[in-house]
Amino acid sequence: MKNNKKWKIGGLICIVIIVLILIFLPIVIKNYTIKNSKALIGRQIDIDQLKLNYFTGSLQLINFKMFEADNTSEFIRLDTLIIDTEPYKYISNELVIEQFYIKGLVVHTARQDSIFNFDDLIAFYTTQPEDTLQDTESKPLKYTLKNLELKEAHFTFNDKNVNQITSIEDISFFIPYIGWNQEEKSNADLKFNFKNGGYFASKLNLNPIDGEYDASFTIRNLHLNSFYKYASQYANINSFKGFLNSEIKVEGNINDAITSTLSGSISVNDFKITDSNDQTFLALKNFRTRLKKIDYANSSYVIDSLSLSESYTYFQLDSVTNNFFKIFKIDQSSQESSHTVPTETTDTIKTADVHPQLYYAINHINVNKGKLDYTDNLTGEEFNYHLSDIEINSDSISSASNWVTIYSDMILNNRGTLKAKLSANPLKTDHAEIDITIEKFLLSDINIYSRHYLSHDILEGDFYYHTNTKIVNGELTSENNLLVKNAEVANTKNGLYNLPLKFALFLLKDKNGDVKLDVPVRGNMNDPKVSVGKIVGTTLKNLIIRTVASPVQFLGGLVGGDPKDLETIECTYLDTIPSDKALKQLNKLIKLENAKEGLKIKMSHYVDLDLQKDAIAFAEIGKAFNTETKQDYTKDKKAFKTYLQNKTASDSISVEAAILTLSRNLNLDSLATAYNSKLIKHTTAYLKEKNTFTHIEVLAADPREPEHTGSKSRFKITYDMLEPESVN
Repeated sequence: MKNNKKWKIGGLICIVIIVLILIFLPIVIKNYTIKNSKALIGRQIDIDQLKLNYFTGSLQLINFKMFEADNTSEFIRLDTLIIDTEPYKYISNELVIEQFYIKGLVVHTARQDSIFNFDDLIAFYTTQPEDTLQDTESKPLKYTLKNLELKEAHFTFNDKNVNQITSIEDISFFIPYIGWNQEEKSNADLKFNFKNGGYFASKLNLNPIDGEYDASFTIRNLHLNSFYKYASQYANINSFKGFLNSEIKVEGNINDAITSTLSGSISVNDFKITDSNDQTFLALKNFRTRLKKIDYANSSYVIDSLSLSESYTYFQLDSVTNNFFKIFKIDQSSQESSHTVPTETTDTIKTADVHPQLYYAINHINVNKGKLDYTDNLTGEEFNYHLSDIEINSDSISSASNWVTIYSDMILNNRGTLKAKLSANPLKTDHAEIDITIEKFLLSDINIYSRHYLSHDILEGDFYYHTNTKIVNGELTSENNLLVKNAEVANTKNGLYNLPLKFALFLLKDKNGDVKLDVPVRGNMNDPKVSVGKIVGTTLKNLIIRTVASPVQFLGGLVGGDPKDLETIECTYLDTIPSDKALKQLNKLIKLENAKEGLKIKMSHYVDLDLQKDAIAFAEIGKAFNTETKQDYTKDKKAFKTYLQNKTASDSISVEAAILTLSRNLNLDSLATAYNSKLIKHTTAYLKEKNTFTHIEVLAADPREPEHTGSKSRFKITYDMLEPESVN
């Protein structure tokens, strides 16, 4: 009995001791772990409670904390950690976790320069000594993981380089089951909220046997201003706003992750960026793209649609750069790269990687209700222009396409319209076709350029334009049809090119006041010196000069006949009244004056007086011969010569010398003046007879003009514009 009693007492004591050990073991483990945490896990930690359930094999931590390397700042905190295992399964080399639950996890990460606040932990775990003895015959560990859950987690990242703190709140995920022998995919859901609103959610389905997986990722209303400080490192901006949304699906195999494919949609709403002056230079109401299939491994990128709605662009150009280059520091980057010391090349032979040929496709492109504000100061004056209702559409752009067509419509400065069609071969940049139609373009909108380059102010006028341009093997063939209606310009001074634009427009106008031009343009685009803009500009400039230099080519069409009849009226030295041919030419001038209101016609009389006086002397002596002999000196030249020899008493004198001798008593200067005055007077009288209100001016040319030398008696006709008061 005594022995039994001793055994009972001894057994009871053992039980009490074991119970006490089991009761105080968690406290001992907790205190030991806290005290030696730096040696055990690399950082100082703190735990409020540690609970062990010996019957269920579960571990519970309450209020766990891990501190920064300074032992004071909090690095990781969690409210609750529960791990529920089945320890007896270890006997059969199987890890079984019935529950892995974390609630209230908070992680604070930080970066300064290139150093993160967890670099010491990485170093701690990567420098641990490895076991040299390995059991090569051990069987692979089997595992069963159930109810893996993270709830109400919070993550912050303090980037001290840009003074930006990023917070991710309410991170949650749940994985119901992962097993070594499962036949169905495991499911894993993850979700967390962004600090400023919106959330991220993902779903993962994984087959642990063959590695096949599919995953979906959802982003809702991610505020882009969270990335402002990062963007400002690369651009001179004051704000970066908008909301990002996406639905992305990824499919593949974890054993060959690079072959995964991606599809889904991405959209950005209410996007806006302002520059350092708070000027909005990029904005859009909505951007949306549907990704049909992105296959990086096969270099295949297929986008089903790309859409931009209510976009806005502000573009400012000056003589050196533009606002986009300034904002994105492109000029600065170019200068820095130009000073970069080139690296020396070596003759190392490298084996080139073989990649599949690139394939890309965009099935649909749509831009609607776009706006663009353009401004420059290239002329010394600020020029502003507004494009609105910009529409761009295209179907099936791909690297395999032989021909791609893009259509575009827009409104020009709230009035004019532009319709364009661009077709090109994406594989051959020297093949393209462009059709552009412009209607109701207000010419006064570009008055600043006209004043600067052409020395003319454009007061009013509408411009209509159509071009069909083809580029084949780099050869440019462009047919341009221009129509200018009701154009009015005024002369100014100090233009870059002093072109007679006002008179050119006047000459080119038809009876309705319209200017219609067909301007062909040719050029070789393979020549780097050739510029389409310069070709068109030079062609128009030469057209203006040619029009003014030879106005009869354009005026002749108003009256018909030979344009040369409108350039010169030929007379003889002895004419005092217009000949029949001259009268017909004068009739044309009257008709032209009536057909072209406001046209100033000037007839300047030119004659070589010396030659004219010789002709008058010949005629005066001839008239004396006719009177005395009753013959005609123009018909009986032999008798006239004999007459001259008799009058001069010389048998050997020439006709010219005899005329000179016999005319010494004649006042040839007075006679020449009389002849010319009468011709001008009778010509003026005829014009007045035909049109009492004619403005055609007939006058003697300045006698100092070189054109008199060797000239017959003739009227040179020049054209200009009447002054407004003369027209009225």
